[in-house]
Amino acid sequence: MSTKTIYYPNSCSIEAVLKFCADLGSSNNVDELIVDFSNMGRVEPFAMLFAARRLRTFEVDNRHVKVSYQNYETQSYVGHMGFFKSFGLDFGKNPGEACGNNTYLPLTILRTQSIRDEANKEWKSEQDIIERRAEELAVILSQQKDGNLVDVFTYSIREIVRNVVEHSGSKQVAYCAQYWPVYKKVEIAILDSGVGLKESISQNPFVEVTCDSDAIQQVLMPAISSKNYKGAIIDTDDPWHNSGFGLYMTNRLCRNGGEFFICSGDHGILLNDGGKQHIDLGFRYEGTVVKLVLNTSKLDELKTMLSQFQKDGFEVAKQIKGVGVYNASAASQMLSRDFNTTA
Repeated sequence: MSTKTIYYPNSCSIEAVLKFCADLGSSNNVDELIVDFSNMGRVEPFAMLFAARRLRTFEVDNRHVKVSYQNYETQSYVGHMGFFKSFGLDFGKNPGEACGNNTYLPLTILRTQSIRDEANKEWKSEQDIIERRAEELAVILSQQKDGNLVDVFTYSIREIVRNVVEHSGSKQVAYCAQYWPVYKKVEIAILDSGVGLKESISQNPFVEVTCDSDAIQQVLMPAISSKNYKGAIIDTDDPWHNSGFGLYMTNRLCRNGGEFFICSGDHGILLNDGGKQHIDLGFRYEGTVVKLVLNTSKLDELKTMLSQFQKDGFEVAKQIKGVGVYNASAASQMLSRDFNTTA
């Protein structure tokens, strides 16, 4: 009987998390796999969300492998956040069970159908429900009722969740977040198990992609969308119409002293002040994961930044053939409170 032990990393860096997930993926040829958490150090939202998803997927896809876990009992905070129970280990709280306070949002799994059901029940659009939920989460995360922090958290959460609901076909969206006021830093991680960016963006007849790297770069461009292109039926009077500016605007916000990481399929792209880095995952992820790190000390001029990013995006969009509509939707141009006052 062959047995293999892999250790959860003591670093929450993207590289360390991806290596752990790659090691996990290459463990399907053993009889027993032991996952040891004795080295587990500081854990941040992306690390928890992505590793938990991979652990759960591994067990489902490799039922012939006996998986056991050890040295996790001292990780009470991670257990409280819902990490362990999210992949089936009976320790800590269930995903979403912990009350979000003290500037964190626990690992939470939300059914996309529940958003649709809520919209139908209230005679509202799905985007309105996403907007409201994003603001509720932003208030919990920031521990403030309004202001720039609430605005930017709402904006960032809303735009990523909209992409999941409108493009991915995923039945669930998972998220986790942490705000560190002392370090002027917030990290938000959002994950889906949908069709992935390559299949989604290929629905746009003007976009040609041959690999996951191409697809990721396309969706980060302004005005590139699976639903926004020349000839598509678009209601431009609808403030929520999909214009392909959401990911572009969000990654620009993050790059202002923070970082933005997105991966789908076998590839990831990291954007920060240092530029762009392509990352080979070393395995294939079915769906899309986004990590946003915002420098909250640089958000006081949020409206000014969004206005400049929008102008930059328009200039780029003018050079892109076939996008159909060059203007960002009203929802992507305005902050939450602006949309409410102009409705």
